[in-house]
Amino acid sequence: MGVTIRDLLNLPGLGLGVVAGKEGLDRSIRWAHTSELQDPTPWLSGGELLLTTGMGLKGSPALQRAYIRRLVQAGLAGLGFGVGFDFDEVPAAIVKAADREGFPVLEVPYPVPFLAIAEAISSRLTDDRVKDAQMSVEVHEGLAALVADGAGPADVLDEVVSLAGGWAILFDSRGSVLASTRAGELDPKNVWERLPDGLRNGTGARTTSDVGPHGTSAGMAVMSGKRHEGVLVFGREHRLYARERLVVHHAVTVLGLLLASRRAVIEAERRVAGDMLNEAFAGRLSGAELERRLELAGFSKGAPLAALVIEGPSEHDAVALDELAWAADSSLGARASGVRTTVVAGRVAAVMAHPSPLEVAHDVVAELSAGVGDAGIRIGVGDAVAMDSIRQSYLTALFALRAAPGVEVASPRDLGSYGLLLGSQPRPVLEGFVRAVLGPLLDRDEERSSELVPSVRAFVEAGGRWEPGADVLGVHRHTLRYRIRQAEELLGRDLSSTEDQLEVWLAMKASDILAE
Repeated sequence: MGVTIRDLLNLPGLGLGVVAGKEGLDRSIRWAHTSELQDPTPWLSGGELLLTTGMGLKGSPALQRAYIRRLVQAGLAGLGFGVGFDFDEVPAAIVKAADREGFPVLEVPYPVPFLAIAEAISSRLTDDRVKDAQMSVEVHEGLAALVADGAGPADVLDEVVSLAGGWAILFDSRGSVLASTRAGELDPKNVWERLPDGLRNGTGARTTSDVGPHGTSAGMAVMSGKRHEGVLVFGREHRLYARERLVVHHAVTVLGLLLASRRAVIEAERRVAGDMLNEAFAGRLSGAELERRLELAGFSKGAPLAALVIEGPSEHDAVALDELAWAADSSLGARASGVRTTVVAGRVAAVMAHPSPLEVAHDVVAELSAGVGDAGIRIGVGDAVAMDSIRQSYLTALFALRAAPGVEVASPRDLGSYGLLLGSQPRPVLEGFVRAVLGPLLDRDEERSSELVPSVRAFVEAGGRWEPGADVLGVHRHTLRYRIRQAEELLGRDLSSTEDQLEVWLAMKASDILAE
């Protein structure tokens, strides 16, 4: 859009003629300005058509050549030279200098007032702005009507391409393709990786453009308020014009609303499913009712399910945990037929239907770690079990993580003694065992907050060594010695004895299981 030198030449009634710089006729005119100064450039900002009668250009050809050089350096669109005043024709020095620079010079006949030229340019620019505004309204209304009719992201991209041509790909914030139109043989992964990091993760500029082997493309962040929802990439074989950029801009606004609505629906589903999973993991929901609720959550009847527990670097950051849950949901959902996630005690827990959960976990941990830029992501994997045994799979995943602190993906084979306790005894038996061994310590800690149980745990896990055990608690070794003597008296056991240490240690492991 806009008015060019060529457009001005074609306007009826002005009678303008081009005398130099014909290769610059497609330059856009931002405005018209009149000046008789030898150097008007301090009052110009570029893109203007300068109108003059040459009053200040009488003199040597060198002066006239210098005048053209100044106008070119200032980025003017062209020069309109009024003849019949101080010059009967445009000076030859000006014509030659302008031709060398490809700078358009128009001869303005004596009867044509400069005001007529300025008004013609102003009128065209005003018409163009009105057309732009009308087009903007039409595009926005068209896209908004699509969404109002229940259209999804793919429908919006189809409309974008029908209005602007080219191709379009919509990515989520992790680079997964949500929709694409006419992308042909383009590799979405390559398109995503060519985008600047700041645009991909929402921390930098919200727009970018690129000229590559497939033409020109523009990437724009899709936002919902301050939340980065994804990126829309639009491309064509030629450069992008104002109309195409306008269409893409409106599409980004509509897609932001659409993805925000999608997120709200998914969050509502996740909250409902999360409440159900929390009840199941805590053992408060079981049997036929659990199976029924899992089926309502989208899992096929009778399908074996596996639980995963994902540990991130920010267990106390609610926002970071929520983002990790979203990322896990997306990553697992791309690999498993059914997935539900929730946040439990500073970790993300998931239930999924897949024949090889351990294989999935290895892929997911690599993807999540790359996404957060941190190697602190760890995943515990439970056994694939029947629907009504999902708590057992969850506990297996949780305690596999605890038993293997240096392992990125922990599985049932990492359980150690937890495996013996998880698989061999029902809950009432474990409760009786814990009470029989640790009861006096539990009672004393409850009555006096004496911290005997954590002191005994630190001592036993340190292999009966005072200094390491005291360091874990952050107390002096003499304090730990005093507490252990108290514990031995209450328990009637010798904690320097390997046999007594083993029994106390197993009771504490059983207590961990009962606490979940």
